[in-house]
Amino acid sequence: MRTNLLKILCKKSAISYIIFDSGFQVIESNIEIQTESDVRDYLWEIIGLEEPILALQKHNTPIEIPMIQRERKYYDLEIDTFKDENKQSYFIAYMQKKSQYTNEYANVLKEINKKTLIYDLSDEKKESAYYKEINKHLISFHVDLDGFITMVNDACLHFFNKERTEFLEKHFSEFFQVQKRQKDTTSTIFLAKNSLGDDIFFHADILPLKDKDGQIIENIIITQDITYLKKIKKELEYAQEHDALTGLPNRHTFLKKIDLLIKEKKNFSLCFIDIDNFRTLNEEYGSHAGDMLLKHLTTLFLEFLDPQDSLIRIQGDLFGIIFEIAKEKSYIQSLLKGLEDLAEKNPLYYNSEDIIQFHYTTLLLHYPQDAKSAKEFLSTASKLLKKKKIDLKSKALS
Repeated sequence: MRTNLLKILCKKSAISYIIFDSGFQVIESNIEIQTESDVRDYLWEIIGLEEPILALQKHNTPIEIPMIQRERKYYDLEIDTFKDENKQSYFIAYMQKKSQYTNEYANVLKEINKKTLIYDLSDEKKESAYYKEINKHLISFHVDLDGFITMVNDACLHFFNKERTEFLEKHFSEFFQVQKRQKDTTSTIFLAKNSLGDDIFFHADILPLKDKDGQIIENIIITQDITYLKKIKKELEYAQEHDALTGLPNRHTFLKKIDLLIKEKKNFSLCFIDIDNFRTLNEEYGSHAGDMLLKHLTTLFLEFLDPQDSLIRIQGDLFGIIFEIAKEKSYIQSLLKGLEDLAEKNPLYYNSEDIIQFHYTTLLLHYPQDAKSAKEFLSTASKLLKKKKIDLKSKALS
C-alpha cells in the first residue's frame, strides 16, 4: 500500500482515513486507532451496514454518512473500496471535518425555526457580524416545495457572479446538478460551475423550514465545497495504478490491461526489457543513480516508441511494452534493434566525472502462442529472460 503518499495527501487536505479488510479489521490509519482491531469499535455508525459495505467490491458506489460526531466535532464519512497491486481488495473510510460554519449556520437556523420564520429575523440580527461571517463562507439558498429559488445569500451571488434577480423564481437545477442523494434525503452532492467555468463539487445539507403549525413551507440548502476531496480520490486512484518514480503505469495496471485484452480476444505482443547488472550499479553508485537511470530510460523509451504502444514499469528494473495493435514482424524486429542502439548511444551522465554505460536484455512474447494469462506472461518472461542472460554471458566468455 502506498502508505506515505496516502498520509501526505490526506494530511494536506485535512482528511482522516482508516483502511480495513473484509473482516472489518483495521490495516492502517492516520489517526490513533489500533491495527487489527475491529473498525466498528471506532466507526460504530457502520454497524448494520456490513452487507452494503462488502457489496462495494461489486458495484463500487461509495457509501456516504454525513454529520457523524467525534469529540464534539462533526465529520462527513465516506467508505470506498480499492485493490492493491496484488489485486487484494480493501476498504477505506475517509472522514472530512465539517466546516465550523456549516455547524454554526445549521444551529442558527434551528434556533430561528424554533421561534418564527426566517423572514421574521430582525434586521439587527441580519446585520450582526456573526451572521454575516457565516454567509461569507457557505453558499446557501431557499427553495419552495417545487424546487424554485426564493432566496440566495451573498456567497451564492459571488460564486456565480450573478445578480440576485437572476436566481429568484428559477429552478435550482439551472445552477446545481444533483450528483448523489442520500437515503435520508437530508443531504446530497451537487455539481456547479463557478464564474470561471470550473467544476465544483458541494456537499449540501437540506434543512426544512416550518411554519408555526409545524408544516414544511420550503427548504434551506447549505452547501460546502468538497472539490478537494474529489481531487484527492483521483490522486489516490492515479497513485494506485502508476509508478511513483517514473510516472509510468505499474504492475497492477499491466496485469489489468493484459487480462482485458485477453477477455476481448485480441491478439497482441509484449516486449520485456530487463536492465542488466542493475543491483551492481546501485551498489557502486548508490540507489540515487539507479533512480536516475530508470527515469532516463523512461524518457528514452517514450520518445522512441509509437504513441499507440504502452510503456509500463512492471517492477524494479523490468519494463514492458504492450503492442495492442497487431504489428508486422519486420516492424517489431526493427524496434528491438532500435532499443539496443538506444542503450549504446545514450549513456547516463551521472555527474561531471561519471558516465554510466548500461545494457538491457529484451524478450518478445506473443498472445496466445506464448502465454494465456497476465500472470503466465510474467512467469514465462522471468524464466526466459534469466535463461537468455545466462546464454549471452556464456557466449561472451567463450
